[in-house]
Amino acid sequence: MKAIRVHELGGAENLTLEEIEKPTPKPDEVLIKTAAAGINYADTMMRAGNYLTKPDLPFTLGYEVAGTIESLGADVKNLTVGQRVLATASSGGYAEFATARAVLTMPIPDELGFSEATALLVQGLTALGLLNETKAGETILIHAAAGGVGTLLVQLAKDKGLKVIGTASSEQKLQLVADLGADFAVNYSEDDWTDEVLKATDGKGVDWLIEMVGGAIVAKNLKVLAKNGTMWIYGSASGEDFKVSVLSLMAKNHTIRGYWLMNESVGNRIKFTKELLEHLGAKRLKIQVTEFPLEKAKEAHEAIESRKTTGKVVLTVN
Repeated sequence: MKAIRVHELGGAENLTLEEIEKPTPKPDEVLIKTAAAGINYADTMMRAGNYLTKPDLPFTLGYEVAGTIESLGADVKNLTVGQRVLATASSGGYAEFATARAVLTMPIPDELGFSEATALLVQGLTALGLLNETKAGETILIHAAAGGVGTLLVQLAKDKGLKVIGTASSEQKLQLVADLGADFAVNYSEDDWTDEVLKATDGKGVDWLIEMVGGAIVAKNLKVLAKNGTMWIYGSASGEDFKVSVLSLMAKNHTIRGYWLMNESVGNRIKFTKELLEHLGAKRLKIQVTEFPLEKAKEAHEAIESRKTTGKVVLTVN
């Protein structure tokens, strides 16, 4: 089968299309014929060697797979061959076939496209995890609100009754954020973006701030975080780490927390997936998708890293 392989950590040019052996499902797994494989910013970091974990070389990227079940492991009883499914892959998803644990494989309705379905896993589950403690009436600032997680966060936060401020770096992306329902769309590449946020909150600041840009912007985030506010950090698209004075948190009782979906229980992931499917079924969620064919994985990674994409980015497999 065809698969995108990484033999050496580094740039997107290290993604190569190769022929490898088709995986065999374990007793508790299914084999999926891939129709779409989701790409996340974390994939680019793993390829470069900057992620929280480093797989053994060579490896195939991809944790999100949507397609049809090709075969079942010996112990799998609740799924059938030919069923349309969405799954967290056990083997790399950037390939014509991938395996997944049956417990992490979920049937999807016929009206849901395979590419759209991939947005429900890493990015959709991350969005719900970040919103899990929020309450109606609170204010939230979502950085990179036109991205894969951001577009979902804007819609899910509005559905929960939050006042939403979304940031982006271009007029086109800001328009998308507004169209998705954000109360305010702010260009975070402008020097006065913090003044715009404070103006939108009558000087109070935001109760929740969702951060994934990294670098110098983090210090500015604290300026717009309200008393007793919380900043969630789930990534660093700039590739830059940052330092925060611990003592500075005392002035307004600020909290800074990290979020990594891999730390969520299987039970929570299943619950979140069902919730996302309910949102889709009720037409409360619009999924933005940018597609690249499997052989264009290099171009897909480069587009994400240069911030040229909006919404969910996927590889399609014929």
